Amino acid sequence: MRKENEKKIFNPFPGLRPFSPEESDLFFGRRGESEEVLEKLLKNRFVTVMGASGTGKSSLIYCGVLPGIRKDKSSSWRIVTFRPGNDPFGNLARALSPNNDKGPALLPDNHAGIPAMVSELGLAQDEKVLLVIDQFEELFRYGALNSKETLQVESFVNSMVNAVSQTTVNIFTIITMRSDFIGECAYFQGLTQLINNSNYLVPHMGRENYREAIEGPVKYAGAKIDPSLVEDLLNHIGDRTDQLPVLQHAMMRTWTYWQDLDEPERPISKIDYDSVGTMSNAMSMHANEAYEELSARGKEICEKLFKTITEKGSDNKGIRRPTKAKTIMSIADCTSEEIFEVVEKFRISSRSFITPRQNVELSEDSIIDLSHESLMRLWDRLREWVEDEASSVQMYMRLSEASAMYQQGKTSLWRPPDLQIAITWRDQHKPTLAWAKRYDPAFERAMVYLRTSEKEYNEEEENKIKLQKRQLRVMRIVTMIVGAAALLSIGFMLFAFVQKIEADRQTIAAVEARKQEEVQKKNAENSAKEALQQRQIADSNAIEANKNAEAAEKARNLAEQQRRIALMNEQLAQEQKQVALVQSDSAKRARDRADHQRSIATLERDTANMLRNLSIGKALAVKSVQASGQRDLQAVLAYQAYLFNSRNGGLDNDADIYAGLYNVAKLSGSSDCRSFKGHSGEIKSVAFVPGKREFYTSGSDGKVLKWSLDNKEQSVQVVYSGINEKTGAVEVIDLIAISPNADWLACAGSNSSIRMIPLKQNGGDYVLTGHKGKIKSLIYSYDGKYIYSAAMDGRVLKWDLAARTSTDLNDGTTKITSIDVSSGGKFIAGISSDGKVMVWDPERKNESFRIQPTGKDIRIVRFNPQNNLLAIGDAAGLVELWDINSKKIVSSVKAHDAQVNDIRFNPVLKQMATGGNDSKMKIFNITNPSDLTELPITFNDYDGFVTILQFSDDGQLIISGAYEGVENLKSCPSNIGYFTGNMCNLLTRNMTHEEWRIYVASDIPYEKTCPDKDYDLKVSAIKQ
Repeated sequence: MRKENEKKIFNPFPGLRPFSPEESDLFFGRRGESEEVLEKLLKNRFVTVMGASGTGKSSLIYCGVLPGIRKDKSSSWRIVTFRPGNDPFGNLARALSPNNDKGPALLPDNHAGIPAMVSELGLAQDEKVLLVIDQFEELFRYGALNSKETLQVESFVNSMVNAVSQTTVNIFTIITMRSDFIGECAYFQGLTQLINNSNYLVPHMGRENYREAIEGPVKYAGAKIDPSLVEDLLNHIGDRTDQLPVLQHAMMRTWTYWQDLDEPERPISKIDYDSVGTMSNAMSMHANEAYEELSARGKEICEKLFKTITEKGSDNKGIRRPTKAKTIMSIADCTSEEIFEVVEKFRISSRSFITPRQNVELSEDSIIDLSHESLMRLWDRLREWVEDEASSVQMYMRLSEASAMYQQGKTSLWRPPDLQIAITWRDQHKPTLAWAKRYDPAFERAMVYLRTSEKEYNEEEENKIKLQKRQLRVMRIVTMIVGAAALLSIGFMLFAFVQKIEADRQTIAAVEARKQEEVQKKNAENSAKEALQQRQIADSNAIEANKNAEAAEKARNLAEQQRRIALMNEQLAQEQKQVALVQSDSAKRARDRADHQRSIATLERDTANMLRNLSIGKALAVKSVQASGQRDLQAVLAYQAYLFNSRNGGLDNDADIYAGLYNVAKLSGSSDCRSFKGHSGEIKSVAFVPGKREFYTSGSDGKVLKWSLDNKEQSVQVVYSGINEKTGAVEVIDLIAISPNADWLACAGSNSSIRMIPLKQNGGDYVLTGHKGKIKSLIYSYDGKYIYSAAMDGRVLKWDLAARTSTDLNDGTTKITSIDVSSGGKFIAGISSDGKVMVWDPERKNESFRIQPTGKDIRIVRFNPQNNLLAIGDAAGLVELWDINSKKIVSSVKAHDAQVNDIRFNPVLKQMATGGNDSKMKIFNITNPSDLTELPITFNDYDGFVTILQFSDDGQLIISGAYEGVENLKSCPSNIGYFTGNMCNLLTRNMTHEEWRIYVASDIPYEKTCPDKDYDLKVSAIKQ
């Protein structure tokens, strides 16, 4: 075994990265080719080295050509190497003269810029300069990222061609380029001529070349390799052309494994090679090692990063898609620190899976790219990601196309199975606007179409279930009726059976009676034989009487039978009548079902028309904003959009409809959409007077001003100037708060005290002192008896205004710098110095709990006055809503692309407003706090960060203050209804029939937006 202080043998294989100029002694397999390139360079002052990806173009230059240049003792050479990237002029200027700040500005505007910069290097008379532009294809790959960079490509190529053709300065140029980008060069005539005159196509390495590339570095590093392993490697490579980077990576991993075993006398064997996964799996295993080193959040970002910089080509092969770091940050919803941490794992020198290389400093404008396409083919996890991303893009494009056709009235809403597939895709992939706009910018339209399809299908399924339940109830009623009729029939049958038994018993008794009568008659005949003759006539009469009695008995029996038959017929008629009634009810129910189905069909048709009209309304609103310079058209389009939206059940405060009406109101000079000019500098705080349309503001100019919303002519009252009469210094008031009865104005500035200013009585002001740091929160209690404050000293004080004393509500375990108090003072929410949130009941401190979102820096907390709903905003633009009672998160939304500065609730209209460092203000509908999918109203007309917000007491207006800008204090309505009362007074005309056909649709009947506007065109006199 080696001693611990003995130096280990270095790794002679670079992996996926090219050989550096310092590693020329390790470069094998390209003998003779370097001389050919050098010869073309010296002859033509220019040479293009081309080849397929992974053929070793850069290594050939760095380790083959440049050493040959340095060995030239007859000339003095100064070598400058760089890659163009997405800033070719800047990269060239920094490579030529890192300390020359004028370089980057000089080059783009002057084709002679390169020779001029070279001349400033202070060259000797015969000194030559060699420019090595490595990976020249980056000009075309990165130049397509935006139009500005595309213009740089043409300017840079012209500068380079001019540098080659001029003779004032001895400039020689080598460019390395992938051969599949040669077609891009054809667009530049000068560059095409240079390439045609001098180029070198790097040939495919043969078996013996690969053998040298394997055995040469091993031997140079003082180790040995098993010949059988060399043969296995050569057999694996075969005739494939892109195996050099894969081979170099596999050998780098094999060497590292062999070296870690610390057996220097043992040759590198197949066991070492197999242990790292061979050429087939070494790269995948290595990449998975990097992936497993990431945290759970890092793995999420890693997946989105690689999905962004790769894609599936039309030939089903993976292709690279270089992307700026800030674009990836937007798609992955992460910070620069988080994305750079992932990039570093995959670009360290022992891996080099992605570029830029480890020695290049990363920034948000850095281009992140794969170092070689073989990673997409060999890394199993990346293959799955590429396939998944391709499927996701395909699903989104189908959805976007369907939404566009639906908006044009050419298709209907989606139904299963397409609808279910799309919903599953949405829930699993959670697509965002930043991701979608890389493929199709109509993201919001597609998502609205999907939500609309989902909503209609769910309503249809609910209607079907209700119909089935109704049919089931009807069948139950019919069954009960039929059953009752059957029971009644059985009852009648039993009754008839009992009556029959009784009639049979009476018949038997009558027969027995007749028999007894005959016996008695015979006895009478025997006893009266003597009188038989005398009574022959009487006997004859008796016999006749018996015959008559028998006939009468038969007639009676026949009548009884006829009565029974009549009774049975009557019962049968009753049963037939019941059956007829049931059949009549069934027919009626069938008619009712048919009517219901017709109603459903009508409802579906009406719903489809309604949804189409809603879509047209939103489109009209967007077109109203876009019709710049046509104020009359903008007004009529915006109001017609509102009418379509309101008549068809649209959202009460639809963002697009609001944007159209808001734009018209601003253009017409509405007093409710105006700017207040009185402060110079940042707006620090805004407070409304309870029950009035008046408010106070403080600014960085030290002033506290009072404003009135009802005064159309802007007037302002200075309440406090902030100027110290003794020193002349300006005291900036950062926070103001008005007592519930509007008697006192509490102000807090940078001097750690609270100044109380009377607003009604004649008493003087006074100062509350207790904090030792800048006050960050100032809040009145709901009854006006107390003031809550928090400051940078970490203390939370509750001030008794009658006694002018304070109580510290913080237990001292956590430093709280900013707070908000819930309605009634039940809870206090505070932000700690480390950006976390603590919520506690000041009466029961043991019931406190912490909100610690992973990786989030909380900047603002705000309670909803109506309930114990707490909103928190962080430095990355995320807003979360928490239920304090259940201590659980209700919902979250990415409100801004930068820090959230303020959050305010509007309990009247159930709204939440947010302002951020992205210079935007947004108003969200929180009727259902757990569902924030409805698009917010967004205001983009601010010059600086939106720092402060406040709703008026009636909830109809919102005041916003910004960090900077001439118009940094603004008011605007919080809902659509505020605009529409006098819209017809603002309209000068209705749409023409031709405009209706263009902006609405030809198959929708024309209507006048305002019926009293019976003219179509506005005629204005031309001023002389």
